[in-house]
Amino acid sequence: MKSLARLIIRLSGWKVEGTFGPELRNCIIIVAPHTSQWDFIFGVLARTIYGIKAKYLIKNSFFKPGIAWFFHMTGGIAVDRSQKNELTNRLKQMLKNGEELKITFTPEGTRKRVDRWRSGFYWTAIDTGLPIVAHYIDYKTKTVGQFAPFAPTGDWEVDKLHFQNLYKDVNACHPENFNHEF
Repeated sequence: MKSLARLIIRLSGWKVEGTFGPELRNCIIIVAPHTSQWDFIFGVLARTIYGIKAKYLIKNSFFKPGIAWFFHMTGGIAVDRSQKNELTNRLKQMLKNGEELKITFTPEGTRKRVDRWRSGFYWTAIDTGLPIVAHYIDYKTKTVGQFAPFAPTGDWEVDKLHFQNLYKDVNACHPENFNHEF
């Protein structure tokens, strides 16, 4: 699969930068910008090239008969955003059981423009004690890559400036839908 993913990336004119070493056995992954359906494709290809089995959160409305198998197979975790869930407790239990945990969030939460990023990824990292590995999908440079792992301080107001700085020069597929401020 890794060879096929590399071939597809190369033929499409894209590249994947970065690696996942053993020190990142457990982490919170964020991916931005998220303004196109292609972001999912490039993200799955990059994940395959990295050789990791990261799970991702996706609206439960995508889990419809006939297609739900695809989202399960690719690591999707259905989330009902209309109600409080026990996701963080489930993740903590997985860690306690010694399971490898890489969970992916798209902080924008949608491909449409948002006023602010959702901070659930941040508080999940705080609650689980995991580092955050920020990834980008840059359509100008045709690059999927990652920034250095970040240990959140617990002060969202300060730490969100770190993320704003990381993504300030990243070019979305639909720039009008990417909010660099949050």
